[in-house]
Amino acid sequence: MPDMPIGALVRLYRIERRRSVVSLATHAGITTRYLEMIEADSATPSVPVLRRLAKVLGVRTAALLGEAPSEDQEGPIGPRLAEVERALCTYRSLALSAIGELPTLEELAAQIRAARQSWFTSPTKYSDVLRMLPTLIVHSELAVQESGRSRQACRQASDIYQMAWEVLKFLGRLDLSRLVSDRAMRYAEETEDPLLIAAATWSLGHALWADDMPGAALDVAMKGSEALEPLLPEGTPEVFSLYGGMQLVATIAALRIGDPWRARELLRGPARHAADRVGDGHNYHGTVFGPTNVGIHAVYVEQNCGEIAAALRLADEVDITLTPSMERKTRLLYHVAECYECRGNDTAVFVHLLKAERLCPEDFQHRQDVRSMVRTLVKRAKPSYAAEVRELAGRIGLLE
Repeated sequence: MPDMPIGALVRLYRIERRRSVVSLATHAGITTRYLEMIEADSATPSVPVLRRLAKVLGVRTAALLGEAPSEDQEGPIGPRLAEVERALCTYRSLALSAIGELPTLEELAAQIRAARQSWFTSPTKYSDVLRMLPTLIVHSELAVQESGRSRQACRQASDIYQMAWEVLKFLGRLDLSRLVSDRAMRYAEETEDPLLIAAATWSLGHALWADDMPGAALDVAMKGSEALEPLLPEGTPEVFSLYGGMQLVATIAALRIGDPWRARELLRGPARHAADRVGDGHNYHGTVFGPTNVGIHAVYVEQNCGEIAAALRLADEVDITLTPSMERKTRLLYHVAECYECRGNDTAVFVHLLKAERLCPEDFQHRQDVRSMVRTLVKRAKPSYAAEVRELAGRIGLLE
């Protein structure tokens, strides 16, 4: 049920568990009216509320977000994901051959850099990267085998898996995201490169909290940060980017386990200090770490703590033109849209969603949280702009 609205999924699981509206709302710590609005898709729950609902219903949060099944789906993205699944089964014992001629390690490195660049900057990033990802995975695995597990080949395998986890996460395939983040970590450890290991640790931490394991994510991020501390006195921007990136993982993990003050302390302390050492405009190992990224996380923390006024004030202080990542730019726009949704300001929600669509229209095809906001707008939009909202919904395939 990858394209079912969040509210419909909550209602489906509630009925399947034989829970009444009153019972589920009470155990999740929300009002009955709010749960009714969620199920009617006239309100989009925050991540903490969604987590509490999932816990009471006995499902993973990803299930309420419409995590895609492993079977092929209709549409252009399904076959591509099926190719990625097959590529992940590249084992010597299965005698899988390379797709085309195996490139040299230098050529493979260039191809991985091109894929990473597309993911961070292309408005058609999903289509672009999914065309390349299956071949890059197969070639990287075969390069490791043919080179006798050389450090360079293992490094490149770790690089491609680090990029793959984020692509798969946004496509709702948390099962595959866990797998590739684990592979990234194992290949990184074979290189014995502390910075590559740190990058893989950052990816693993992200995959853990995205898959409802915030405690494990916090532990991984803090241990990864501690491993880098000896390098900080004379640290390069790369070192501080990885250190700061793990502080941001720890920030979100602390928020997810219900410790917002620790999240704020991590953000305002070590993360902010590291960001000042790095500056904006860099993207070491996909972290895109810097003051702008820290600012975006600050907005997210206050938003999820229910401090909407503070979140919007902080958002006004973030200049997204300073970040080289399209994903970070759209992330802030989605956070702001969610803040205005909490206030019932649908006009502002619509304006920010349109800004995000101009930057990355494919997000509206593949991100279930974004599609859910559009569904809510369709139901609540005032007559003065309802036609424009329906036009947006039509563009992204939400209308019959």
